[in-house]
Amino acid sequence: MSTKIKKIVIVGGGSAGWMSAATFATQLDKVEIVVIESPDFPVLGVGESTLGGIRHWTSLIGIEDKDFMPKVDGSYKLSIKFTDFEGTGTGGFHYPFGASVTPIEQVTQNDWWFLKGNRPKFFDKSAYARCHYPITSVAEQNRISTDSTGKTPGFNFSYDTAYHFDAIAFGQYLKEAICLPRGVKLIPSTVDGVVTNENGVESLKLKDGSTVTADLFVDCTGFKSMLLGDALGVKFNSTENIIPNNNAWATQIPYKDKDKQLEPFTNCTALKNGWVWNIPLWSRIGAGYAYSDDYITSEEALAEFKKHIKKTYKINPENLEYRPIKMKNGIHEKLWHKNVVAIGLSSGFIEPLESTGLLTTY
Repeated sequence: MSTKIKKIVIVGGGSAGWMSAATFATQLDKVEIVVIESPDFPVLGVGESTLGGIRHWTSLIGIEDKDFMPKVDGSYKLSIKFTDFEGTGTGGFHYPFGASVTPIEQVTQNDWWFLKGNRPKFFDKSAYARCHYPITSVAEQNRISTDSTGKTPGFNFSYDTAYHFDAIAFGQYLKEAICLPRGVKLIPSTVDGVVTNENGVESLKLKDGSTVTADLFVDCTGFKSMLLGDALGVKFNSTENIIPNNNAWATQIPYKDKDKQLEPFTNCTALKNGWVWNIPLWSRIGAGYAYSDDYITSEEALAEFKKHIKKTYKINPENLEYRPIKMKNGIHEKLWHKNVVAIGLSSGFIEPLESTGLLTTY
């Protein structure tokens, strides 16, 4: 492998591929960047919820909310809410963004255990978050504030907000607005073969018969991990023994009452055999049911999911389209091996109970 990287080839045009390309295109000089985007394989595109740290990355590549959010069906996110994790009907609690604060009464986080123990009926499940993260009260009222006065303790709008957005549209926005204008080369083809040598990947054979070489290859091929896992044989260490949910059903739900349903947080609701995500985008809701096929069949999970949809959203679940997703919890022993680095699902995956997919990408 050359010690000087002059050409980078990214295999995969999903959110991980185009986020990688956008980072290279804005941060590197005199490096040829190529993205191979296959028209034969659909993009997973389910990761529609992010965490606060994404603001550092969007600032790094120079995109502003007003420019990209209308193009990707975006909405703001202040928190993650966990509902019914202590049993059906037990309510929920918030995990808000920002720094914790100590109120004027000097009640610290460590004091809360005693307060809750002494007055269990006085404090509900979100009382802790409201006390130490005041932005929680704003989120609970389906409101959001830029905090232009700077008087919300522990909260900075520029860093402590995240996004809900259409992941497929986000990748395409990066392609059209950032990557291609900066000279990133797009090859709309499918990799048919990988030639390896002692340095890693020597070349890629494309479906049209052409060959592609590079100094560095970035594997963004999703769970397949075509380069790092398949071609170079880097071992994948499964964590399904501690993270059992390995399947999901996903769907899109239309708004019935947008003023109430477009919440500034991702809501995770525990069901009998897993949990359901609720991600409010600007024009619709992304929803899905994560479960383990060790405990329930695909058909049973779909039936349970439909029952939840009917109860929660007051719509006929039979009118929706459902997509099955196979998840693979774990991580490869090396994420950069020889001249291949894996980014996104091709490197590893953690069940996305706290919006981890795009987090591990950026």
